[in-house]
Amino acid sequence: MDTGLHARLREAGTDALTCAAQVFRPTVEADRAGLASLFSAGRVLQVHDRLLDQLGELLRIQSPARRFTAHELDLAVSDHLAGTRLEDHGVWVFYPWSGRLVHLLDEAEFARVRTDRNRNKITAEEQAVLSTKRIGVIGLSVGQSVSLALALERGFGELRIADHDDLDLSNLNRLRSGVHNLGLPKTVNVAREIAEIDPFLKVTCFHEGITRDNLDRFLTDGGRLDVLVEECDSVDIKVLARQRAKAHRIPVVMDTSDRGMIDVERFDLEPERPLLHGLIDHLDPDAAATARTAEEKLPFVAPMAGLHTLSKRMKASMIEVGHGLVSWPQLASSVFLGGALACDTVRRILLGQMTGSGRFHIDPETLLPGTDGPAVVVVRSEPPPPLTLRSMRDALPEAHRTTRPAYPLEEAAVAQLVEAGAWAPSGGNDQPWRFLNEHGRLYLFHEPARSHSAADPGQVVPMLSLGACVENILVMAAGIGIGLTHRLLHVAEEPRLVACFEADGTRVPEGSGLSLWLRQRCTNRRLGDRSPLDGPTKVALLDAAAEVPGAMAHLLEGAGPLDRVAALCGAAERLRFLNATCHHELFTKEVRWTPEDARRTRDGLDLATFEMSAAEVLGMQVASDPEAIALVRAWKAGSAFTNLSGPAIRSSSAVVCVSMPRMDRDHALNAGRAMERVWLRATALGLAVHPVSAPILLGLLADAPVFDASERERIAECAAGIRDVFATGDRSPAFLLRIFRAPAPSERSLRLPLDMIRSTAHAVATP
Repeated sequence: MDTGLHARLREAGTDALTCAAQVFRPTVEADRAGLASLFSAGRVLQVHDRLLDQLGELLRIQSPARRFTAHELDLAVSDHLAGTRLEDHGVWVFYPWSGRLVHLLDEAEFARVRTDRNRNKITAEEQAVLSTKRIGVIGLSVGQSVSLALALERGFGELRIADHDDLDLSNLNRLRSGVHNLGLPKTVNVAREIAEIDPFLKVTCFHEGITRDNLDRFLTDGGRLDVLVEECDSVDIKVLARQRAKAHRIPVVMDTSDRGMIDVERFDLEPERPLLHGLIDHLDPDAAATARTAEEKLPFVAPMAGLHTLSKRMKASMIEVGHGLVSWPQLASSVFLGGALACDTVRRILLGQMTGSGRFHIDPETLLPGTDGPAVVVVRSEPPPPLTLRSMRDALPEAHRTTRPAYPLEEAAVAQLVEAGAWAPSGGNDQPWRFLNEHGRLYLFHEPARSHSAADPGQVVPMLSLGACVENILVMAAGIGIGLTHRLLHVAEEPRLVACFEADGTRVPEGSGLSLWLRQRCTNRRLGDRSPLDGPTKVALLDAAAEVPGAMAHLLEGAGPLDRVAALCGAAERLRFLNATCHHELFTKEVRWTPEDARRTRDGLDLATFEMSAAEVLGMQVASDPEAIALVRAWKAGSAFTNLSGPAIRSSSAVVCVSMPRMDRDHALNAGRAMERVWLRATALGLAVHPVSAPILLGLLADAPVFDASERERIAECAAGIRDVFATGDRSPAFLLRIFRAPAPSERSLRLPLDMIRSTAHAVATP
């Protein structure tokens, strides 16, 4: 507050923290003198005297069956005054902050009249019980509505309120106050409003808010609280308040102002009850004290708020916090509802009418159904049937069925080659390959039942994966000394047949040494150390791609270029997350949320391989909700997604782009080969690799029916940006790899059992 204004207010007898009314009884000489001094000092700016009306109400309440005429009521009032002058009856209440002087009934009569309409929802006996209770409220956003509802019902003997914040303009979307109170402590704002409702209620203010030093005093000084209502924003105080309430056996009530959620913890009846029903047992309570950013708070806030039961709009808003939003949104309707529900819950706890713990939702959107937000439209197409032994045999060239090669592949060699092929990377780790060992040859098939995607009707991504598989087979053959030839096959009637491998009878030692690194090659999503690559290393990476026909590698390094790549990848990631079909395929087909899921399927992307913090994992869980994402898309928001890969790219030593003359089927297969060869070479050089190809792959898929015109325009911009930044000219970018130095990844993606992907004539006798 302005110090000059503060000084003037003090001279006028009003302090910024003044929040209690002054009560004067005119029958008491000292009080009469106090009243006179108020007038002489000019502090009384307005006198409000409606005592006759109050007396009339009192008398009608005392005789509810009687119907008074106006004259009869006047006589009854006169009898009630018993010769006392009207101005000397009751009390005069002065409000220093407004200069108002109000004439009221004294406390017993005032309370009788003010609570008469509570009966019999609250009986007189219950009202008497409530008047002995102590309630604490921490946090005065939702807490203001709780406090006012409790005051309106006269549901306490003492109310302790705590908040360290002042009233801001942005608070006025949900807090009841006026603009003339901006800058006022929230505690003062609440206490003054309660005093203006009922000057006889006791309100104790903790203007400094709750700290570790004063929490026990808040809970116990002047008598232990009977109920604690916890509505603060600070996650460490949320945890600490429950720890201390549990120690003092005080029940805790919380409202989240979303979907009418009320949380009740009866530590008075269940002293061993885990905090927040055990939802934060996996977290370190001490870490809550150091949480400052929204990301750091999220692991605590999510279970407290109930991540999986949040409204769609709240989930969508959580994605925007720290990006498009400053803080969590709250609406007056939700806050008022929460205040009412918390007040009702507290009252029933105090009166012994509610003894259980738990979480409860009184959700208007469920109880009063309607529509909220755009429909989620996912483009779907039926996946093809899986390959069978008969369909694979039928796809073989006629000449292969009747002629055996001069040098048939031995079973032991085939097993090694198939295993090496299965170690290849694939989009979403879908492993879209099947192998057939027939007539002394090894055939590679595309299994579209595994890679089927409405966003990729042309099957571009699986061709890249199968190209990497081809490269692994060739590298392994060289590593075990087998001369191997391969042909990329095109059978119009069976496009799933990709390649054929035959031994040429030679035995030559491997020159590249890459076979030693087939098992070690993996995706590493850790941050790099930004250390530069030396000249020979860069040459080795570029040369690795050039060893594949038609392939070329382009390498970028340095802060400026990597920033631009990060921006392009971020724009593409945002588009991928917000597109309903891409979102559906990512979260229903690719992500494996638990290690158990990953081990059960042995495909997909194990969340543990993402190297995410606990907050980032929760963010992924929020982002997995398609209806929440539909809202983000409708709001034209989602800037949070633009930085998903940014930190990783900026921490890299370099980013390598593999390009081809064009991207038809054969060139896509060779692009996959070149990508894998660069990856293997980087692994051999002790470097980590992470594919970050969203802007390129979306560009290759832009004609898919899942994208609308505006999305295609943005995809084209990203693709053009990649061509420009890597100076690919008229060549087609095919893949991006970030190259860096970092520790080994925490987890590696699993692979399907070999008997699921390999077929032989003697192993499978029926179709």
